[in-house]
Amino acid sequence: MTLYPGQIINGSAVFQVNSLYNESFLLMYNETPIPSASFKKSIEALRAAERFNYSTAFGMPPYDNETFESTPEGTPFFCNWINRSVFEFFNKADSERTMSSSPSSFNGIHWTKIVYAFKVIPERNITMLPAKNSHSYTKNHLLVVDDTGEELINTSWFDGISILRNESYKLYSRESLDIPQMNLSNATFVRTSFECSHGTPMTVYVSINNQDVLLDNSLNISIIVNNSIGYHFV
Repeated sequence: MTLYPGQIINGSAVFQVNSLYNESFLLMYNETPIPSASFKKSIEALRAAERFNYSTAFGMPPYDNETFESTPEGTPFFCNWINRSVFEFFNKADSERTMSSSPSSFNGIHWTKIVYAFKVIPERNITMLPAKNSHSYTKNHLLVVDDTGEELINTSWFDGISILRNESYKLYSRESLDIPQMNLSNATFVRTSFECSHGTPMTVYVSINNQDVLLDNSLNISIIVNNSIGYHFV
């Protein structure tokens, strides 16, 4: 893309990379590189969100084999939260299941689908506004906006919110009455979307996780909003 003197372009540039952390994106003025602090911060925030052990924030292991039965192979299929190591576990397990499936039997043919996607928005002044719904049952509605009014999160369905306070995390459910309003300056927003579906024509397992992470200006993970769903169809 070339920008000529006096020309203004509004929109998005989309390009393919071979790694989530490909840092080859570069702005040039004639032959002079122009550093992009926002792009660098986005990469650093993505690294922090992917490497974080969310057990410390949610008080539960990554895999849930108690609520849902395990697969016939003896491996978990439902995740409580998602990071890079959890994704790599499912990715490896799916490859092994597919390779070991029997092509001689229709019921033994294994299919798999895995999605692991991110959205990163750096350098926003963010306000989290939890509010009690007007209905008789106690469910919170969560709204997260930036200082332009853009809604980053707008939902009444989430499993939990974990907030960093005094160097430790406090967990709130969607029924909690004391979820505080939070304000973060120059924060970075990272959304992780994960889906792992696999099975045979007779049995299907689905694990879905949507996780929103807010990092402060020092890239400390300050707020985590988690929503996980697992299905087993027979």
